[in-house]
Amino acid sequence: MLMVSFTAVIAQPDKRLASNPAVNYDWQPGYVNITEIAGGPGLSATAFPYSKYYFGITTVNGYQFTRNIKAGIGVGVHVHNEATLFPAYIDARFSFNGQRWVPFFAAAGGLNLNFKDLTNGTWLFINPSAGIRYVAANRRAVTFSAGLMTMAGEGQRHSFISFKAGMELKKR
Repeated sequence: MLMVSFTAVIAQPDKRLASNPAVNYDWQPGYVNITEIAGGPGLSATAFPYSKYYFGITTVNGYQFTRNIKAGIGVGVHVHNEATLFPAYIDARFSFNGQRWVPFFAAAGGLNLNFKDLTNGTWLFINPSAGIRYVAANRRAVTFSAGLMTMAGEGQRHSFISFKAGMELKKR
């Protein structure tokens, strides 16, 4: 009897209601676009090319699989102190349960392409970060995150404190 009762409780669907319709819609799976401005100062040895600072804009087109998990493919442009690089990467995000204010972890990684020298000027990068989303309206949220971006290439490695602010849009 105990086993039947336990199984029945576990099998119940998650029908929690949000505090308002905007948040309720935010929990639903579907296409998502995240566009962010990013930038930050270099850490440690900043006398090398590409190492002093960076700033730019990126956009991720992806899918929200569950209330908590999103993933997508991103592209953008990053201006460094000596060149412009074009990131092409994979972005994954895990959001914690929340209503209007939703904390999240993000992980991005891929290539920073230098179209002037693709063979020797392309860098690998990773950018883990933590942040918060504010669900502003139906299908819209504002994001802010901070993390550490590390890129390696040309026999060197550079690290930056990474700050991102942007907007998250969902399709109807």
